[in-house]
Amino acid sequence: MNKKGLTGRVHVTTIDAEAKAGDDYEKVDETIIFKHGQASAFIEVTINDDDNWEPDEDFFIQLYDATDHVELPGKDTRTRVTIIDDDKPGQISFEETKGIKVLAPENDEPVMCEINILRKNGSDGKVTVDFCTVELDKTDHTATAGLDYEHVNGTLIFE
Repeated sequence: MNKKGLTGRVHVTTIDAEAKAGDDYEKVDETIIFKHGQASAFIEVTINDDDNWEPDEDFFIQLYDATDHVELPGKDTRTRVTIIDDDKPGQISFEETKGIKVLAPENDEPVMCEINILRKNGSDGKVTVDFCTVELDKTDHTATAGLDYEHVNGTLIFE
């Protein structure tokens, strides 16, 4: 017998893991009623933001039989929710870490070398990074400031 599209009810509850109801999120404990022909429904879970750094934390949302509150069978009746902490300033890194090669043209025309700096794994607050070019050593295989490249320094600002 095909039961798709019939009326029905399901109970939905949040379950603590590392994330705790009342602290990290607001508990959900409700019954959803599906009307005839209704294929989906939504619940809202309020995530409580704060200014404290903490590791990413999980909690679960579980579906239950609406009559006797027994867990529904199947792998798709529970889902993990991860609260990603946005209170980290992040990490600053070069986009390319294996070195950048610049081919100088034979006509002595200047070439611009673009170096991309990334802010990853967080975005909270303003971050500044000072930078400068540095001559590695005095060997024949090392670029020399003023001859092979123009020395630059400055400050990058990530808002």
